Amino acid sequence: MKAKNNTFSLTRLFFLGKRQVLGNLSGFLIAFAAFAGTLLVISLLAGYSDPGRLSRIAPLFYVALFIGGYVFTSNIFAELHSPQRSIPFLTLPVSKLERLLNAWLLTAILFPVLALLSYALVVFLAHLILGVPLTATSFSMVWSKSAFNVVMIYVITQSIFLFGAIYFRKHNFFKTLLSLFVIQNVIGLFLLIIGYILFGTFKFEGEMMMQQSSFSPALERFFTYILVEIVKFAFYYLTIPFFLLLTWFGIKERQV
Repeated sequence: MKAKNNTFSLTRLFFLGKRQVLGNLSGFLIAFAAFAGTLLVISLLAGYSDPGRLSRIAPLFYVALFIGGYVFTSNIFAELHSPQRSIPFLTLPVSKLERLLNAWLLTAILFPVLALLSYALVVFLAHLILGVPLTATSFSMVWSKSAFNVVMIYVITQSIFLFGAIYFRKHNFFKTLLSLFVIQNVIGLFLLIIGYILFGTFKFEGEMMMQQSSFSPALERFFTYILVEIVKFAFYYLTIPFFLLLTWFGIKERQV
């Protein structure tokens, strides 16, 4: 007899995601309708006098993607923070790993895919209503490499808000933003102190600059190349696993 896998099951993961989507379906539909409707109105207003502007609303879509995605991610564990809804949610026959994967797949994968499809629909409807012919380049900003890069940045950074969603009990989005602001300033102050200890003097001319004479060739290469590569590697490859691990520990703490 085959032993039951209590850690991970695609079937349990599917039904957990289905439960969360169907349980919040009306809210999801309203949010995406507002998202697409707002973009459509702006597209029509921008393209009415100059149809060429239709291809220049992509930055607005990216802003909506990040803000909407961060807010959506910040509320993905709302059931866990509700006294009335937390007990039924915690007693579901699913593992901590499945709860984590479900939240991440909904916020990091499903959301941007649906957002891109909504944007493609907006582009199609705007061209149709304004009578502008659709060409091969009409959807270039939807499926372009730049769009993929932006979505990848979203997928990476939203893991921070996923951790904030489990860590904070209320006002998760704003508390996560405030935490990022504080951490950024602490890191900046720390680097300023380290720079002062290493190089001794600074020049302030609109922005902070270390005296070039303070750098040896080895230090200059470290700060201008090696350190930059380390930061890039950490951002692109370690951010998601790190914050998913922290989120998993947060789920574990709530499930105990």
